[in-house]
Amino acid sequence: MKPRRSLLPPMPQLRTPRAPGWIAVSRGAAAGLAALLTCSLAEQRQWGTSLVDGWLFSLAPLPAAAALALTAFAVPLLLLFTVCPGQPAPLRTICFLTILTCCGFCGREVWQASEQTSEQLRSAALARPLGLLLILAVTGLGVVGSGSPAFRGRSSWFAILLATVLTAGSFPLLSIQSDAVRPIPADCRTRLIVVPLCPNSSSGELSESLSDRLQTAVSELRRHPGARLLLCRLQQSGELPEKSQLRAAAELQGIPEDRLLIDAQPLPLPVLLQQYSPRTAKPDTTPAQVLLVSHWYELSRLRLLTRRVGLQPVTVAARQQHALFRQNQLIAQEALLLLRDLTMPAIEFAKQSRVASETRLGDDLPEPPAAPAAAADPAEPLGESPVDEADAEAWLNENLDRLQPDGDGAAKPAPQ
Repeated sequence: MKPRRSLLPPMPQLRTPRAPGWIAVSRGAAAGLAALLTCSLAEQRQWGTSLVDGWLFSLAPLPAAAALALTAFAVPLLLLFTVCPGQPAPLRTICFLTILTCCGFCGREVWQASEQTSEQLRSAALARPLGLLLILAVTGLGVVGSGSPAFRGRSSWFAILLATVLTAGSFPLLSIQSDAVRPIPADCRTRLIVVPLCPNSSSGELSESLSDRLQTAVSELRRHPGARLLLCRLQQSGELPEKSQLRAAAELQGIPEDRLLIDAQPLPLPVLLQQYSPRTAKPDTTPAQVLLVSHWYELSRLRLLTRRVGLQPVTVAARQQHALFRQNQLIAQEALLLLRDLTMPAIEFAKQSRVASETRLGDDLPEPPAAPAAAADPAEPLGESPVDEADAEAWLNENLDRLQPDGDGAAKPAPQ
């Protein structure tokens, strides 16, 4: 027998709709931007740097409190859009206005870079502000588009993760290009010129890279008669030149000995600058300026480390008279180092928060030492006589020595 056909229509199979691919890219861009903002907040928390002139984008002319509030307000909004793009209309409007405000500050940096740099260097100077402006535009487009039911659905978490990594990983490369062509301010009055050392060549002589840096530093010493030159090792590995080699090279370049400082200790740049940088008399005054001379791909990280000690960095790219071998490898290594230094304050803050949460007050504190028992004073009256007969013997044993007189007729003191 054939099975009887049902008179009811077949039940439709419900499938979760998939959102367009650009929604996933927008969510990943929002997550990467939130990670960068979180790192800037952690740096402000750990080092006390100002967010008004931060390494992400400038928030001038906002005061420090308003810049901190805007940054802290934007992070949860971006994370909320990353996790749940289908937000209510009021919350989506607030998120879009916050992104639009950040776009205004990035647009201001674009205008300043166009006005202050020459036409040959303009493309490099616009790398970071234009890149951030593009990231904000993609994020804002996703916030607006997620309000339409046609664009709602499930997104690929792999695409979101890939967009997040590309957003956060491309920022060091953009920052390296923009900071390499920063102009020297007209009111630069530095007292210290810092030149990081380079490893020696295979023959044991000074490398060509260090020679280029020294020649650029000599020209800057002539522009600033009151400045001193500091040759520092920092935390570099490899065979670095000896002090005798550096003094001979400085004498060959015409650098006076009283204006030359050499530090061969493997110290980080913030610790080194705290030892050699001039101190300001009042904390409210303008921070002292430090001029950094190095190759163009290292200037961004040097600026970041200098700002952490409350100094104003002024960077000058070394004039390359010799070719750089393995330049792409050097740029990739510097981008990884810059990414490490950007995320290090957030990692340190997370470690400190974990230690603080696992520490319970009172458990590990040592117990106070017990107070020694006071010696019985013969002049004090005897203890009260017990009421019960059962305690009479204990009372008598306690006060028996005090009741027995010694040979002189005085009462014996109680034993210690």
